[in-house]
Amino acid sequence: MSQFTNYPNGITSFGAPVMGGSIPFVFGYAGVGNYYFVDPTNGSNDNAGTSPRFAFATVEKANAVAISGDTIVMSTNTGHAVATGLLVATSRVNFVGADFGSRYVQQGSRIELSGAVDSAYALKVTGTRDSFSNIKIIQSSTHANALTVYQAGGEGTMMNSCSVVFGVANNLGSTSAYEVVMGEDSGSYSNCYFGTDVLLTSAARTVMLLKKVTGGSSADGAKSNVFVDCKYKIMSSDANATCIKLNSTSDAKFLNEWTRPRFTAVINQTNSAVVITNAIASASGFVEGTLAFYQPATFNFTNGCASVTDKVVVTASVASSNSWEGVTAA
Repeated sequence: MSQFTNYPNGITSFGAPVMGGSIPFVFGYAGVGNYYFVDPTNGSNDNAGTSPRFAFATVEKANAVAISGDTIVMSTNTGHAVATGLLVATSRVNFVGADFGSRYVQQGSRIELSGAVDSAYALKVTGTRDSFSNIKIIQSSTHANALTVYQAGGEGTMMNSCSVVFGVANNLGSTSAYEVVMGEDSGSYSNCYFGTDVLLTSAARTVMLLKKVTGGSSADGAKSNVFVDCKYKIMSSDANATCIKLNSTSDAKFLNEWTRPRFTAVINQTNSAVVITNAIASASGFVEGTLAFYQPATFNFTNGCASVTDKVVVTASVASSNSWEGVTAA
């Protein structure tokens, strides 16, 4: 069978030789939980899913059978289409893109909702301590209700080296279109890209909205989340678009912190993409929690963010400065 490598249990579509017990060495092994493999090209949902040779065909099937402690390994260089938005409600399930990890963009394993499916999200998480690594999450449905890519309503979700993007521009003229609705409790996000620089936004929308998620774990919306080395990008013809926005004073609590965030407004004279005014917008009167941004960088924003008040703390690289350090197009 041509899809197999010369490793005893290996398969090229998973990007790594499989070493003993059908577990790829690159993912590590704690000796707990099952490993389920997903391969849309060579798999079948009639399979057991417990080895690359007998992989499932869809990530939805793997998500349906996984229980706490299980790991779902998604084949690389593959679009993992979902028929409806993927809802991860089971706790402690690990989703791994088998592409050797640590990619900032163009992850080889992709969860994508397309067509004209009436689903608000491509991925929604409401479980506890679920994790996602090296996966590109794409909302490509053209339906008018397909307004978000990822709804973060879990507790302790970990997302590393993932991209969260729209794949079509159909709804990017709506102020209610968001790559992320962040209602997470104690999430960890590192080396992730949110937003796109290839599709034009024509409305004053935002990339990441801090807001309660229906059915989510946190009644307080975004609280106690940590974002490290994450990038936010948007290309807009509306100068009032933003990268991060607090929906209301009741939608965030405790400390949410960003370390070395990068905010980029992409300029494109061909399609009238412009310099944007603020990278961050806070709800007026926000006094119950703190949004802290450490060593941020902005590109092509007139102001880094709205006024540094209402419990929004911006710490630039210059210790004595309480202003936003950024770069704006000439």
